[in-house]
Amino acid sequence: MAVDFIALDWETANGSRGSACAVGLVEVRAGAVVDSWSSLMRPPDLYGSFDLRNTAVHGLCAKDVADAPRFEELWPSIEARLLGSTVIAHNAQFDLGVVQDATWGASIGCPRLRYGCTLLLARRHYDLPSYTLDVVAEAAGVRLDRHHDALSDALAAAEILLAITQDVGADSVEEVFEVHGLTLGWSRDPDGRPCRVQGRSRWERTAVGEIGSVAPTLW
Repeated sequence: MAVDFIALDWETANGSRGSACAVGLVEVRAGAVVDSWSSLMRPPDLYGSFDLRNTAVHGLCAKDVADAPRFEELWPSIEARLLGSTVIAHNAQFDLGVVQDATWGASIGCPRLRYGCTLLLARRHYDLPSYTLDVVAEAAGVRLDRHHDALSDALAAAEILLAITQDVGADSVEEVFEVHGLTLGWSRDPDGRPCRVQGRSRWERTAVGEIGSVAPTLW
């Protein structure tokens, strides 16, 4: 199975997407997780303050990253992992937005990345009351130990994609999105295009019942 991609998750210090304070990356090759990496970081100075609302979500504050490398110090190694791969994230518009805004805030060139969104994919694959990462992970039978920890969330996104890929019998990332009537996107304004719906899904969505049973429903 030639399912190759990099799953990405960021945590941010405040309401600005450029305020990256933690990152998680999970590399998948031939349908298996082969590597993972994460780091705390100090956000670019332009977005450096921590907001209590963000801290309430992920538990990080300024003192936690005080001795961490700056975003611009870590970016070359992050970029090297992302380039040449399909980047996967849950609500990818946000995570690719972090790349764009943080690189801009650090006066670094922003790469053009091919990407797919497991949030859009899950909406086509499952019939759920919510499509937050924790709810989708449960529906996919994926363990999510520490929600809003960057590495834990990246691993969950990777395993959700692998679970859906196995469900539909796809042999590539492109195929699993195509089965669900979705097209992969390209990041970076002004020449980017979103991961988006391009046609009807050929998949019968599955609904999780009140006692956890799964029943097919037409999409």
